[in-house]
Amino acid sequence: MEIDKFKSGIAFAAALGIGAAAPVYAAGDTAAGLPFGLEFSAFGDVQSSYDDTGRQKLDFGSLELDVSAEFSDDLQGALALVTDQTSTAVAVAFLDYHTFGGRIAPRGRLWVEKGFHLHIGQFDVPFGSDWQFFASTDSISISRPLTTDLVMEGGYNDTGIRVLGNNGSINFNTFLLHGFNSGRLVGGRLGLTPFSDPFSLKGAQEPKTFEFGLSYLLDTDSSWKKNEVAWAVDAEASRDAWTGRFEYMVRRKELLIDPARTVTRAWHITQEYALDEEVFWPTTLFARYDQGTVQPAEILTPGASAGDDHDARIAAGFKTNPGGSENVHWKFEVQHYRAATPSTREMPGFGRRLFWYTQLVLSI
Repeated sequence: MEIDKFKSGIAFAAALGIGAAAPVYAAGDTAAGLPFGLEFSAFGDVQSSYDDTGRQKLDFGSLELDVSAEFSDDLQGALALVTDQTSTAVAVAFLDYHTFGGRIAPRGRLWVEKGFHLHIGQFDVPFGSDWQFFASTDSISISRPLTTDLVMEGGYNDTGIRVLGNNGSINFNTFLLHGFNSGRLVGGRLGLTPFSDPFSLKGAQEPKTFEFGLSYLLDTDSSWKKNEVAWAVDAEASRDAWTGRFEYMVRRKELLIDPARTVTRAWHITQEYALDEEVFWPTTLFARYDQGTVQPAEILTPGASAGDDHDARIAAGFKTNPGGSENVHWKFEVQHYRAATPSTREMPGFGRRLFWYTQLVLSI
Protein backbone atom coordinates (compact mmCIF):
# COMPACT_ATOMS: atom_id res chain seq x y z
CA MET A 1 0.00 0.00 0.00
CA GLU A 2 1.02 3.56 -0.67
CA ILE A 3 -0.23 5.08 2.58
CA ASP A 4 2.98 5.52 4.56
CA LYS A 5 4.67 7.41 1.72
CA PHE A 6 2.53 10.46 2.36
CA LYS A 7 3.71 10.79 5.95
CA SER A 8 7.12 11.89 4.70
CA GLY A 9 6.40 13.08 1.15
CA ILE A 10 5.84 16.84 1.08
CA ALA A 11 5.83 18.42 -2.34
CA PHE A 12 5.33 16.21 -5.36
CA ALA A 13 4.11 12.64 -5.92
CA ALA A 14 3.97 11.04 -9.34
CA ALA A 15 2.62 7.54 -9.77
CA LEU A 16 2.50 5.36 -12.85
CA GLY A 17 -0.16 2.64 -12.78
CA ILE A 18 -0.67 -0.15 -15.29
CA GLY A 19 -3.83 -2.23 -15.06
CA ALA A 20 -5.55 -4.74 -17.27
CA ALA A 21 -8.69 -6.50 -16.17
CA ALA A 22 -10.10 -9.28 -18.30
CA PRO A 23 -13.79 -10.23 -18.29
CA VAL A 24 -14.95 -12.74 -15.70
CA TYR A 25 -14.76 -16.26 -17.15
CA ALA A 26 -16.41 -19.44 -15.97
CA ALA A 27 -14.18 -22.04 -14.36
CA GLY A 28 -12.19 -23.93 -16.96
CA ASP A 29 -12.34 -21.14 -19.56
CA THR A 30 -9.23 -19.24 -20.54
CA ALA A 31 -8.31 -15.56 -20.76
CA ALA A 32 -5.61 -14.76 -23.32
CA GLY A 33 -4.70 -18.45 -23.38
CA LEU A 34 -4.38 -18.68 -19.59
CA PRO A 35 -6.33 -21.30 -17.62
CA PHE A 36 -8.88 -20.72 -14.84
CA GLY A 37 -9.95 -17.30 -16.17
CA LEU A 38 -6.80 -15.66 -14.83
CA GLU A 39 -6.94 -11.87 -14.46
CA PHE A 40 -3.97 -9.54 -13.93
CA SER A 41 -3.60 -5.88 -12.96
CA ALA A 42 -0.56 -3.91 -11.81
CA PHE A 43 0.50 -0.41 -10.83
CA GLY A 44 3.75 1.24 -9.77
CA ASP A 45 4.77 4.64 -8.47
CA VAL A 46 7.59 7.16 -8.30
CA GLN A 47 7.39 10.21 -6.08
CA SER A 48 9.36 13.31 -5.24
CA SER A 49 9.59 14.58 -1.65
CA TYR A 50 11.71 16.72 0.65
CA ASP A 51 14.51 15.28 2.74
CA ASP A 52 15.52 16.51 6.20
CA THR A 53 17.58 19.33 4.70
CA GLY A 54 14.60 20.67 2.77
CA ARG A 55 15.90 19.55 -0.61
CA GLN A 56 13.68 17.72 -3.04
CA LYS A 57 14.49 14.09 -3.84
CA LEU A 58 13.08 11.42 -6.11
CA ASP A 59 11.84 8.19 -4.53
CA PHE A 60 11.05 5.03 -6.41
CA GLY A 61 8.08 3.55 -4.62
CA SER A 62 6.46 0.16 -4.99
CA LEU A 63 5.16 -2.03 -7.78
CA GLU A 64 2.05 -4.12 -7.13
CA LEU A 65 0.81 -7.05 -9.18
CA ASP A 66 -2.73 -8.34 -8.53
CA VAL A 67 -3.84 -11.76 -9.76
CA SER A 68 -7.12 -13.62 -9.41
CA ALA A 69 -8.30 -16.97 -10.74
CA GLU A 70 -11.28 -19.31 -10.59
CA PHE A 71 -10.43 -22.95 -9.87
CA SER A 72 -14.05 -24.10 -9.92
CA ASP A 73 -17.56 -22.68 -9.81
CA ASP A 74 -17.24 -22.02 -6.08
CA LEU A 75 -13.49 -21.66 -5.42
CA GLN A 76 -11.42 -18.59 -6.30
CA GLY A 77 -7.87 -17.48 -5.49
CA ALA A 78 -6.49 -13.95 -5.18
CA LEU A 79 -2.90 -12.69 -4.88
CA ALA A 80 -1.24 -9.27 -4.55
CA LEU A 81 2.55 -9.10 -4.79
CA VAL A 82 4.28 -5.84 -3.76
CA THR A 83 7.92 -5.01 -4.39
CA ASP A 84 9.98 -1.91 -3.58
CA GLN A 85 13.65 -0.95 -3.45
CA THR A 86 14.37 -3.10 -0.39
CA SER A 87 12.03 -6.09 -0.45
CA THR A 88 9.31 -8.09 -2.12
CA ALA A 89 6.31 -9.26 -0.11
CA VAL A 90 2.96 -10.93 -0.59
CA ALA A 91 0.37 -8.41 0.61
CA VAL A 92 -2.70 -10.47 -0.28
CA ALA A 93 -3.04 -14.23 -0.79
CA PHE A 94 -6.35 -15.93 -0.03
CA LEU A 95 -8.71 -18.64 -1.18
CA ASP A 96 -12.35 -17.69 -1.56
CA TYR A 97 -15.06 -20.32 -1.24
CA HIS A 98 -18.52 -19.01 -2.07
CA THR A 99 -21.85 -20.78 -2.00
CA PHE A 100 -23.20 -18.14 -4.36
CA GLY A 101 -21.92 -14.88 -5.77
CA GLY A 102 -19.14 -13.89 -8.12
CA ARG A 103 -15.44 -13.12 -8.08
CA ILE A 104 -13.94 -11.00 -5.28
CA ALA A 105 -11.32 -8.37 -6.13
CA PRO A 106 -7.95 -8.91 -4.37
CA ARG A 107 -8.14 -5.36 -2.95
CA GLY A 108 -10.57 -2.45 -2.85
CA ARG A 109 -14.36 -2.79 -3.00
CA LEU A 110 -15.44 -6.36 -2.40
CA TRP A 111 -18.84 -6.84 -3.95
CA VAL A 112 -20.16 -7.07 -7.46
CA GLU A 113 -23.34 -9.01 -6.64
CA LYS A 114 -25.13 -10.72 -3.79
CA GLY A 115 -23.03 -13.46 -2.25
CA PHE A 116 -21.74 -15.45 0.73
CA HIS A 117 -17.98 -16.06 0.98
CA LEU A 118 -15.39 -17.75 3.20
CA HIS A 119 -11.80 -16.48 2.94
CA ILE A 120 -8.67 -18.14 4.27
CA GLY A 121 -5.29 -16.42 3.95
CA GLN A 122 -3.99 -12.84 4.04
CA PHE A 123 -6.11 -9.83 3.09
CA ASP A 124 -6.91 -6.16 3.76
CA VAL A 125 -9.23 -6.06 6.78
CA PRO A 126 -12.54 -4.22 6.29
CA PHE A 127 -12.66 -1.69 9.16
CA GLY A 128 -14.47 1.61 8.68
CA SER A 129 -14.78 2.60 5.04
CA ASP A 130 -11.45 4.05 3.84
CA TRP A 131 -9.90 0.57 3.40
CA GLN A 132 -11.73 0.47 0.05
CA PHE A 133 -9.57 3.27 -1.37
CA PHE A 134 -5.97 2.36 -0.47
CA ALA A 135 -4.91 1.84 -4.09
CA SER A 136 -4.30 4.90 -6.28
CA THR A 137 -6.68 3.48 -8.89
CA ASP A 138 -9.56 3.45 -6.38
CA SER A 139 -9.19 6.88 -4.78
CA ILE A 140 -9.92 10.43 -5.93
CA SER A 141 -7.46 11.87 -3.40
CA ILE A 142 -3.75 11.07 -3.11
CA SER A 143 -3.37 11.03 0.69
CA ARG A 144 -5.42 9.00 3.12
CA PRO A 145 -7.41 10.51 6.02
CA LEU A 146 -6.11 10.51 9.59
CA THR A 147 -8.46 7.64 10.47
CA THR A 148 -6.23 5.47 8.29
CA ASP A 149 -2.85 7.17 8.75
CA LEU A 150 -3.04 7.83 12.50
CA VAL A 151 -5.50 5.36 14.08
CA MET A 152 -4.86 2.33 11.85
CA GLU A 153 -1.18 3.24 11.32
CA GLY A 154 -1.47 3.17 7.55
CA GLY A 155 -4.17 0.52 7.18
CA TYR A 156 -4.79 -2.99 8.49
CA ASN A 157 -3.68 -6.13 6.64
CA ASP A 158 -3.58 -9.51 8.42
CA THR A 159 -3.73 -13.28 8.09
CA GLY A 160 -6.63 -15.46 9.18
CA ILE A 161 -10.21 -16.40 8.32
CA ARG A 162 -13.12 -14.18 7.42
CA VAL A 163 -16.76 -14.79 6.51
CA LEU A 164 -18.58 -12.17 4.48
CA GLY A 165 -22.01 -11.88 2.94
CA ASN A 166 -24.32 -9.45 1.20
CA ASN A 167 -28.02 -9.69 0.34
CA GLY A 168 -28.24 -6.26 -1.30
CA SER A 169 -29.50 -4.37 1.75
CA ILE A 170 -27.23 -5.75 4.50
CA ASN A 171 -23.59 -6.78 4.24
CA PHE A 172 -21.30 -8.16 6.92
CA ASN A 173 -17.68 -9.16 7.53
CA THR A 174 -16.55 -11.25 10.49
CA PHE A 175 -12.96 -12.41 11.00
CA LEU A 176 -10.51 -14.24 13.24
CA LEU A 177 -6.93 -13.00 12.71
CA HIS A 178 -3.41 -13.09 14.17
CA GLY A 179 -3.97 -9.56 15.45
CA PHE A 180 -1.87 -6.47 16.08
CA ASN A 181 0.34 -8.17 18.70
CA SER A 182 0.75 -11.73 17.37
CA GLY A 183 -2.03 -13.15 19.50
CA ARG A 184 -5.65 -13.34 18.36
CA LEU A 185 -8.06 -10.77 17.00
CA VAL A 186 -11.79 -11.07 16.47
CA GLY A 187 -14.00 -8.46 14.90
CA GLY A 188 -16.20 -7.47 12.04
CA ARG A 189 -18.13 -4.83 10.19
CA LEU A 190 -21.87 -4.57 9.58
CA GLY A 191 -23.05 -2.41 6.68
CA LEU A 192 -26.60 -1.31 5.84
CA THR A 193 -27.38 -0.29 2.24
CA PRO A 194 -31.18 -0.01 2.17
CA PHE A 195 -31.39 1.98 -1.08
CA SER A 196 -28.51 0.48 -3.06
CA ASP A 197 -27.30 -2.42 -5.12
CA PRO A 198 -24.39 -4.40 -3.62
CA PHE A 199 -20.84 -3.09 -3.77
CA SER A 200 -19.18 -2.87 -7.15
CA LEU A 201 -15.76 -4.16 -8.05
CA LYS A 202 -13.12 -1.46 -7.81
CA GLY A 203 -13.00 -0.96 -11.58
CA ALA A 204 -16.74 -0.45 -11.96
CA GLN A 205 -16.89 2.82 -9.96
CA GLU A 206 -20.56 2.31 -9.09
CA PRO A 207 -21.41 4.47 -6.05
CA LYS A 208 -23.75 3.39 -3.29
CA THR A 209 -26.85 5.52 -2.73
CA PHE A 210 -26.41 5.23 1.03
CA GLU A 211 -24.51 3.03 3.45
CA PHE A 212 -24.08 3.07 7.20
CA GLY A 213 -21.36 0.91 8.75
CA LEU A 214 -20.35 -0.16 12.25
CA SER A 215 -16.98 -1.87 12.91
CA TYR A 216 -15.40 -3.46 15.99
CA LEU A 217 -12.05 -5.15 16.77
CA LEU A 218 -10.87 -6.97 19.91
CA ASP A 219 -7.17 -7.84 20.01
CA THR A 220 -5.94 -10.29 22.67
CA ASP A 221 -2.86 -12.27 23.59
CA SER A 222 -2.68 -16.05 23.20
CA SER A 223 -4.62 -16.52 26.49
CA TRP A 224 -7.40 -14.14 25.37
CA LYS A 225 -6.36 -11.27 27.66
CA LYS A 226 -7.35 -7.95 26.09
CA ASN A 227 -4.56 -5.99 24.36
CA GLU A 228 -6.44 -3.47 22.21
CA VAL A 229 -9.97 -2.46 21.34
CA ALA A 230 -11.05 -0.43 18.31
CA TRP A 231 -14.40 0.63 16.89
CA ALA A 232 -15.59 2.80 14.04
CA VAL A 233 -18.75 4.21 12.49
CA ASP A 234 -18.91 5.28 8.87
CA ALA A 235 -21.46 6.55 6.38
CA GLU A 236 -21.48 7.15 2.63
CA ALA A 237 -24.16 8.83 0.53
CA SER A 238 -24.37 9.56 -3.20
CA ARG A 239 -26.80 11.60 -5.24
CA ASP A 240 -26.19 12.21 -8.93
CA ALA A 241 -22.66 13.64 -9.22
CA TRP A 242 -22.13 14.18 -5.46
CA THR A 243 -20.69 11.71 -2.94
CA GLY A 244 -20.15 12.36 0.75
CA ARG A 245 -18.32 10.20 3.30
CA PHE A 246 -17.94 10.32 7.08
CA GLU A 247 -15.77 8.13 9.30
CA TYR A 248 -15.08 8.19 13.05
CA MET A 249 -12.58 5.79 14.59
CA VAL A 250 -11.25 5.04 18.11
CA ARG A 251 -8.46 2.66 19.12
CA ARG A 252 -7.42 2.00 22.76
CA LYS A 253 -4.32 0.12 23.88
CA GLU A 254 -4.53 -1.58 27.28
CA LEU A 255 -1.99 -1.60 30.12
CA LEU A 256 -0.65 -5.02 29.10
CA ILE A 257 1.06 -3.54 26.04
CA ASP A 258 1.12 0.21 26.76
CA PRO A 259 1.77 1.60 30.28
CA ALA A 260 0.24 4.91 29.20
CA ARG A 261 -2.95 3.19 27.98
CA THR A 262 -2.94 5.22 24.77
CA VAL A 263 -6.21 6.19 23.11
CA THR A 264 -6.10 7.31 19.47
CA ARG A 265 -9.12 8.78 17.72
CA ALA A 266 -9.80 10.53 14.42
CA TRP A 267 -12.62 11.51 12.09
CA HIS A 268 -13.04 12.97 8.63
CA ILE A 269 -15.69 14.38 6.31
CA THR A 270 -14.97 13.98 2.61
CA GLN A 271 -16.95 15.51 -0.25
CA GLU A 272 -16.60 14.58 -3.93
CA TYR A 273 -18.32 16.14 -6.93
CA ALA A 274 -18.02 14.89 -10.51
CA LEU A 275 -17.89 17.54 -13.24
CA ASP A 276 -18.03 15.07 -16.14
CA GLU A 277 -20.48 17.13 -18.19
CA GLU A 278 -19.34 20.57 -17.12
CA VAL A 279 -15.67 20.67 -18.13
CA PHE A 280 -13.66 19.62 -21.16
CA TRP A 281 -12.28 16.50 -19.45
CA PRO A 282 -14.12 14.22 -17.00
CA THR A 283 -13.11 15.67 -13.64
CA THR A 284 -13.99 15.01 -10.00
CA LEU A 285 -13.33 17.57 -7.26
CA PHE A 286 -12.82 16.61 -3.64
CA ALA A 287 -12.46 18.33 -0.26
CA ARG A 288 -11.71 16.71 3.09
CA TYR A 289 -11.51 17.95 6.67
CA ASP A 290 -10.07 15.61 9.29
CA GLN A 291 -8.92 15.68 12.88
CA GLY A 292 -6.87 13.23 14.92
CA THR A 293 -5.61 13.06 18.48
CA VAL A 294 -3.53 10.77 20.68
CA GLN A 295 -4.09 10.72 24.46
CA PRO A 296 -2.09 11.22 26.61
CA ALA A 297 -1.03 14.17 24.45
CA GLU A 298 2.61 14.88 23.61
CA ILE A 299 2.30 18.25 25.35
CA LEU A 300 0.34 19.36 28.37
CA THR A 301 -0.47 22.88 27.18
CA PRO A 302 -1.49 23.63 23.57
CA GLY A 303 0.29 26.51 21.89
CA ALA A 304 1.63 27.67 18.55
CA SER A 305 5.27 27.46 19.61
CA ALA A 306 5.17 24.09 21.36
CA GLY A 307 2.69 22.42 19.05
CA ASP A 308 -0.93 21.51 19.48
CA ASP A 309 -2.56 18.59 21.27
CA HIS A 310 -4.20 17.37 18.06
CA ASP A 311 -3.90 17.43 14.27
CA ALA A 312 -6.48 19.25 12.15
CA ARG A 313 -6.03 19.21 8.39
CA ILE A 314 -7.78 20.45 5.26
CA ALA A 315 -7.16 18.75 1.91
CA ALA A 316 -8.63 19.59 -1.47
CA GLY A 317 -7.92 18.76 -5.09
CA PHE A 318 -9.15 16.95 -8.15
CA LYS A 319 -8.81 13.89 -10.34
CA THR A 320 -9.18 14.24 -14.10
CA ASN A 321 -8.82 12.21 -17.28
CA PRO A 322 -6.57 14.18 -19.67
CA GLY A 323 -7.90 14.11 -23.19
CA GLY A 324 -10.98 12.29 -21.97
CA SER A 325 -9.05 9.01 -21.86
CA GLU A 326 -10.31 6.35 -19.47
CA ASN A 327 -6.77 5.00 -19.17
CA VAL A 328 -5.02 8.16 -17.94
CA HIS A 329 -5.76 9.75 -14.56
CA TRP A 330 -4.07 12.85 -13.15
CA LYS A 331 -4.55 13.95 -9.53
CA PHE A 332 -3.66 17.15 -7.72
CA GLU A 333 -3.97 17.77 -3.96
CA VAL A 334 -3.24 20.63 -1.55
CA GLN A 335 -3.05 20.20 2.23
CA HIS A 336 -3.03 22.73 5.05
CA TYR A 337 -2.67 21.97 8.78
CA ARG A 338 -4.82 24.20 11.00
CA ALA A 339 -3.34 22.46 14.07
CA ALA A 340 -0.38 20.11 14.40
CA THR A 341 1.23 18.09 17.17
CA PRO A 342 4.98 18.27 17.82
CA SER A 343 5.48 15.02 15.86
CA THR A 344 3.63 16.38 12.85
CA ARG A 345 5.64 19.61 12.98
CA GLU A 346 8.82 17.55 12.59
CA MET A 347 7.85 16.47 9.08
CA PRO A 348 10.32 17.76 6.46
CA GLY A 349 9.09 21.03 4.99
CA PHE A 350 6.40 21.65 7.62
CA GLY A 351 7.47 25.27 7.95
CA ARG A 352 5.78 25.93 4.62
CA ARG A 353 2.42 24.86 6.19
CA LEU A 354 1.04 24.28 2.67
CA PHE A 355 1.75 20.90 1.10
CA TRP A 356 0.90 19.90 -2.47
CA TYR A 357 1.01 16.62 -4.31
CA THR A 358 0.36 15.44 -7.82
CA GLN A 359 -0.05 11.92 -9.15
CA LEU A 360 -0.30 10.33 -12.58
CA VAL A 361 -2.00 6.94 -12.96
CA LEU A 362 -2.08 5.01 -16.22
CA SER A 363 -4.16 1.90 -16.86
CA ILE A 364 -4.23 -0.38 -19.87
